[in-house]
Amino acid sequence: MTEMKSVVFLYAGFAENHAFDILFSSQSACDRALAWAKSVPGAVKLVIAAVPHTEEAVRRALAACGLQDAELVVQPSWTTAQLLSQLAAACTSAKADCAVYAAADSPFLDAGLTADVLAAHERYLAEYTFADGYPAGLAPEVIASGTLAILAELAKGAQKTAGDAPVTAGSIFSVIRGDINSFEIETVIAPKDFRMLRLSFCCSSKAESLACARLFALAQEQGTEPGALPLSLLAAQSAAVQRTLPAFYNIQIAENCTSAALYNPYPAAFRAKRLLLPFASQNPQPANMELAGFRSIVEAAAALSGTAVIGLGSFAEPLTVQNIEEYVQAVLAFPGLSVLIETDGSLVTEALADRIAALVQQAAPRTNGRDAVIWIVAVDAVSEETYRAVHSLPLDGGPEGQGTTLAAAVRALAVLAARFPGAVYPQFVRMNRNECELEQFYRCYHDSASVTGGRLIIQKYDAFCGLLPDEKPADLSPLERNACWHLKRDMTVLPDGNVPLCREFLLDAPLGNVLSEKLADVWERGLASVARQIENVYDEKCRNCDEYYTFNF
Repeated sequence: MTEMKSVVFLYAGFAENHAFDILFSSQSACDRALAWAKSVPGAVKLVIAAVPHTEEAVRRALAACGLQDAELVVQPSWTTAQLLSQLAAACTSAKADCAVYAAADSPFLDAGLTADVLAAHERYLAEYTFADGYPAGLAPEVIASGTLAILAELAKGAQKTAGDAPVTAGSIFSVIRGDINSFEIETVIAPKDFRMLRLSFCCSSKAESLACARLFALAQEQGTEPGALPLSLLAAQSAAVQRTLPAFYNIQIAENCTSAALYNPYPAAFRAKRLLLPFASQNPQPANMELAGFRSIVEAAAALSGTAVIGLGSFAEPLTVQNIEEYVQAVLAFPGLSVLIETDGSLVTEALADRIAALVQQAAPRTNGRDAVIWIVAVDAVSEETYRAVHSLPLDGGPEGQGTTLAAAVRALAVLAARFPGAVYPQFVRMNRNECELEQFYRCYHDSASVTGGRLIIQKYDAFCGLLPDEKPADLSPLERNACWHLKRDMTVLPDGNVPLCREFLLDAPLGNVLSEKLADVWERGLASVARQIENVYDEKCRNCDEYYTFNF
């Protein structure tokens, strides 16, 4: 049988330049990806897609690898449609049977696994073939030449939404998925499923680069054989590889709540510990986090993580802070950071929304691939009666009926969606009290004609390790437990700067204080807990928690 001809196509249109950092002895991720490209069977041409700020670095890497004959295509930016058109053109000009596509920031592309994917593609006359079950960055995607021409047309027409999107790790499949039954798809399946680890061995961000560098060092230290399976197995047992840098900083800037939601344990815990009532009208001068302290935390988070989401809510209502715009502005000063505002909607006004929208317009584009400001509005019901049952429960010493209303939450959605299109989400915390309205909520907001354009969040109920009554209508936990995602990726910060091990600890068990200590030092103290959980060792609170499999950012 004649060997298939292939075009190897590497994407280097990155927002950041971590692909060119020397992290692997004397090599960068791009250097290693180019070395892999030389090994691809049947390759007749190498094409690299770049953007202006990566062009020179790519040229240097090509020269160092002796690949000056490679074709370098530079555009100001790349959409999925542009990528597919370039892939199709490259295959046509080279008279190739297929394209072998990967990201140029992938330092561990496996030549053996690549050969397996190509063999499966040829054996089964596939149109699209990939390796399934492995972490991202270990194997390429293979697309038949004729299929690329079809996908390029789909990306301009029927799948234009996917085609107009910036290139990401799943861009090609996003177009295929729109008409998936029309394509012959084959997979090479990993002997062990690593998908629950959500690992990505690409140097697309500071966190991913750190994971790759740590895995490389660990493999060198332990003499691990190179290859997709040995590296995946090694990563699965390494807390340092799995827990790199925070992706989500949930910073509580307000002490105050505007309602006592059934699923929020904070008001009662706050009052018990501080001997203060949680309602704004009864506590006009709460101890909010001062702006100067918040700015120092955000600056440290930007320096540590590079890209992240900064939440302003946690347990309390961030809009009770009168100068909330200044907190938003402090985050938007760093292009790698986005703001998440979780609110019950009671304090959302057109004037406030306009002021924050103006800040977004003035801010630099985000480099983390997310909206600058993201809103989550606690809706939780479709009837006022059910909403009151969830949101207006009286506390000891707190008069019944205080708080917001469903009508206010719905009005807030309309106000925000008009100013932050695509970045507003109504949220439904699924519990026994409102389960009867879940389907109606879903039908209302899932429709693309809804006020939020079909965007919504259905959140599982959290009993906080038994602190709250069990209101969970269904058990969604996996059969096999994994190390907690929140310990790996989240940092919760209370108004006084204390950092609990995780959100489940509420006001207790601080790892440290980020207003008086280095943020990186406080974060590092949580590594041991992840290492224990990888070994299936859990303390009492973690053993009783079922939030470990949920995921924020």
